Amino acid sequence: MKYIVVGLGNFGSTLAVRLTQLGHEVFGVDSRFEVVEQFKDRITHVICLDSSKAKSFSSLPIKDVDIAVIAIGEDVGASIITTALMKQHDAKQIIGRSINPVHRTVLESIGIETIFNPEEIAAEMFAKQLEMQGVVESFDLSDDCSIIEIEVPERYLGRYVGSIDFQVKYDLKLIAIKRFVERKNFLGMVSQKSTVDMNVKEDHMLTNKDILVMMGEVKNFENMIGKELRD
Repeated sequence: MKYIVVGLGNFGSTLAVRLTQLGHEVFGVDSRFEVVEQFKDRITHVICLDSSKAKSFSSLPIKDVDIAVIAIGEDVGASIITTALMKQHDAKQIIGRSINPVHRTVLESIGIETIFNPEEIAAEMFAKQLEMQGVVESFDLSDDCSIIEIEVPERYLGRYVGSIDFQVKYDLKLIAIKRFVERKNFLGMVSQKSTVDMNVKEDHMLTNKDILVMMGEVKNFENMIGKELRD
């Protein structure tokens, strides 16, 4: 896929570099020349321009990209103007970053449906990682249900999936098993790319390279992680 990431601060640069490592074509945009220079060898394309100026948009391949992420940090004004201009130029999909509730309200009024706050997301994920050992990533479907990627508990290493009934024991559904393998992207960069097996066979033996993708209530994940070895 093709992305535009506007704003190469801590979050935006990390996102742009990671997307590049995963093999996507990324256009990183920032108004600071020194920042653009810093990432010219780590992001597919980097462009130095002021995205809050309408004339700057003629230099961006807006209609050629699949998703535009407005990752501008503390400059709320620049974020709002950039988002509005991106929408005016008919970007296919715009993802906006909000700093506070007022900022979110303005983005919603512009018509942006996907809005995130990276600090809140990171804090929630980190809290779960602190609370539940082995959690890799998590996504809340509701207050009561989450999809969580979790390392295989040590007591289950070397066991076959069919010998463990996660649904009966913990009321958790095993959706898939995820692994990371090294691959080269079109730039020749080596990166860790995830592979997901959604048709998990009962004779699959669990190893420390497996990541369990499971769905259920957080309390049930806590029960699974806290169970004694006899289980």
